[in-house]
Amino acid sequence: MSFKKMTWVSALFAIYLTVFSNAQNLETDSTKIKEINDVIIIGKGVIDVAKDRQTPVAVSVIRKKEIQEKSGNLEFPAIMKNTPSIYVNDATAFGDSKMITRGFDQSNTAVLINGQPVNGMEDGNIYWSNWAGLTDIANVVQVQRGLGSSKLAISSVGGTINIVTKATEKKAGSSARFLTGNDGYWKATYEYNSGLNGKWGVSFLTSTWRGDGYNRGTKGEGQTYFLSIGYKPNEKHNINFMIYGAPQKHDQNYYTKIADYQRYGYKYNVNEGILNGKKLSLRSNYYQKPVANLNWDWQMSEKSSLSTVLYASWGRGGGTGGFGSKYIENQNQSSPQNLNAIPGSRNQENGTINWNVVEDYNMINNTDGLGSGKNNYIIRTSINNHEWYGLVSNFNHKINDNFQFNLGIDGRTYTGTHFQQAHNFLGLSGIVDNNSNNVNGSNIAMKTYSINPWSALFRKANKNQRISYDYDETIQYLGAFGQVEYVNKFISTFIQGSISEQYNSRKDRFNYTPGNQKSKTLNNTGYNIKGGISFKINNHHNIFGNAGYYSRQPFQDNLFLNYKNDVNTLADNEEIVGVEVGYQLHYNFFDLNINLYRTSWNNRTETISNQQTNRLENRTGIDELHQGIEVDFLAKPFRVLNFKGHLSLGKWEYNGNAHSTIYDANNLSNILDEKDILLDGIKTANAPQFSYGVGIVYKPFAGFSFDADLNRYEKLYSNFDVTRIAANKKFSLIELPNYFTLDLGASYTLHFENASLRFRANVNNALNDVFMTYSNTNLRNGDSDASGKNFKGIDTNNQVYFGNGRTWNFGVSYDF
Repeated sequence: MSFKKMTWVSALFAIYLTVFSNAQNLETDSTKIKEINDVIIIGKGVIDVAKDRQTPVAVSVIRKKEIQEKSGNLEFPAIMKNTPSIYVNDATAFGDSKMITRGFDQSNTAVLINGQPVNGMEDGNIYWSNWAGLTDIANVVQVQRGLGSSKLAISSVGGTINIVTKATEKKAGSSARFLTGNDGYWKATYEYNSGLNGKWGVSFLTSTWRGDGYNRGTKGEGQTYFLSIGYKPNEKHNINFMIYGAPQKHDQNYYTKIADYQRYGYKYNVNEGILNGKKLSLRSNYYQKPVANLNWDWQMSEKSSLSTVLYASWGRGGGTGGFGSKYIENQNQSSPQNLNAIPGSRNQENGTINWNVVEDYNMINNTDGLGSGKNNYIIRTSINNHEWYGLVSNFNHKINDNFQFNLGIDGRTYTGTHFQQAHNFLGLSGIVDNNSNNVNGSNIAMKTYSINPWSALFRKANKNQRISYDYDETIQYLGAFGQVEYVNKFISTFIQGSISEQYNSRKDRFNYTPGNQKSKTLNNTGYNIKGGISFKINNHHNIFGNAGYYSRQPFQDNLFLNYKNDVNTLADNEEIVGVEVGYQLHYNFFDLNINLYRTSWNNRTETISNQQTNRLENRTGIDELHQGIEVDFLAKPFRVLNFKGHLSLGKWEYNGNAHSTIYDANNLSNILDEKDILLDGIKTANAPQFSYGVGIVYKPFAGFSFDADLNRYEKLYSNFDVTRIAANKKFSLIELPNYFTLDLGASYTLHFENASLRFRANVNNALNDVFMTYSNTNLRNGDSDASGKNFKGIDTNNQVYFGNGRTWNFGVSYDF
């Protein structure tokens, strides 16, 4: 295009901005802020919601209507897939989705529900199966990328997901919803709100769902319950009690060799099996995690307020898997654990597990029906129970119209209990646990336990029925935080900091005799400081910047070695430094955001225990550097048509080399090997470093809307096993094929007097594209016995996940 033509285009665009910017009856900054604030009727001082064009952080907002319309039968993270730098792996089974932010996995993305941190305290992970009901109760989701605006010392290396749920509604009403979808999915939901009658109000929601799952052998079912009771004695006090839970059970899928997918179909599930004509999965997950909190907002004076939330969480459940038969952990996931050691246990025609063959094997190799871990094979359950109690309190004081400050505390105590118990003896009457290192004698398991999330609340194996391992992990945390903020007509700036003390310990009932089971208590101090400034140039242009430093305590899993009480003396605080600048353009009909960021994550330590070889590996000095640019826009050129889009271009890679020390697991003073791992410049795995998407919303007439979202993913690299990397040898990762998805949706609403009836349909991956979202291995063509056999250029011995093909859902909602 010539300079002259570009000038004409620029002139026309400028005229369009001038003439129509005030003519469009569309939402403005103030209405968007009001909409978010209206749903936050509890915990106003604890929930750190960023204010549009004021808080200097990169942020995206997803509102209740979009959550309810687009979630359908998808997992909760899927509602964030149209956000810059957010990558969501398709759920291979109900609740097993993974979300990555700016190249950082879920353990480094903080998730807050009404200001309450919910990342696992042992490893920072999020298990979305525990939160299946969030699509029903979330009022707004705010995705803060980077260090975010939260005052807490949390794991927000990649970003912070702020989820604000329903509370006691101000307006009375009820809603009934029914949803159906592909592969036998259905869900029924009922919601009731009393409104605020005098000083009291009640909100209640319940739902139930089930489905066969997209992949074979991934059946799931669950319920959701939510109760909120509000009490407002006067204008100064607002008290709300909430309890929420989402018990569920689902069969799972695992990454599998491409060759097996080609042989058995892209819906193949390596864990699917048949016992006496009925389906029995090797891997099932079940869990119930009730969460209760008590919020108290106290408007102490015109300038001072105090917000406090007291919360508790009780997790009960676990996951099944194999136990026994020489206890060989097979690294090839296409043959789970060591089933391939039992001849005929795998049906060669369809790849399913033939459990009847395993039963026959057990009946031959036992003593009076009692099997042993060395000679037999059963299905066990790994139990992960926990109790978590916490308190967050924040005092806010407005010094004047421009200055205000916050002071607060954050205290938590957590105890997790981990052991295994028998689920299915597969023809045996019991099993002797002679595989573990139980110094107190081999337990004999004679009882089996169901995998029901309701019974898990009250029933668990006695200590003499536990197998493999049995230990507790206790974490106690106490932190203080503060923030100073200055705002005027043109500038908004803040500086905040926190300091925390964390105490970690273990109690191991298998590896130690009574009286010696409690480990040493380790304490580590962490802190952070961050600040930012936003300049409002005029009503249309805004620029901002922020920077911060975190010194984060190591996770529990890295503090103790070899699944014992041995202390990892090399584990130290991780160091995170983040810098970000951004530009925002705003008109009534057009919004544009551009962000540039740089985040370094340094001084990481990882430990890997290999029970097959009795080796323990300690990796130190692992550094990563994530930097990139993000762009998103929303255009409303006409009343009936909206356009949106996003782009993320990242450079996420290891920065410098790491060091590996390998010990004899039975004698940690005996160093078996040391080597350097040449990681410098290696790309981080399992998140596309280039992605973009566009979407439209078309409303041709009242009550009807159509929407479409097209997303493209490129530069997606495989995972790799550091233990198999040769010393002082450079390596590279395979790049998975690029792919895109097209998602379509349509809604129609009929309005009646004091009621409405809404219909919604979604089709995801509408073009039924076949693509890989994850590779657990890094085999190049010629590296394996599948030399010459490849799928889209990828060696077929690589173990991968394929994304879901075309899926659909249709729902009806009646609000009255």
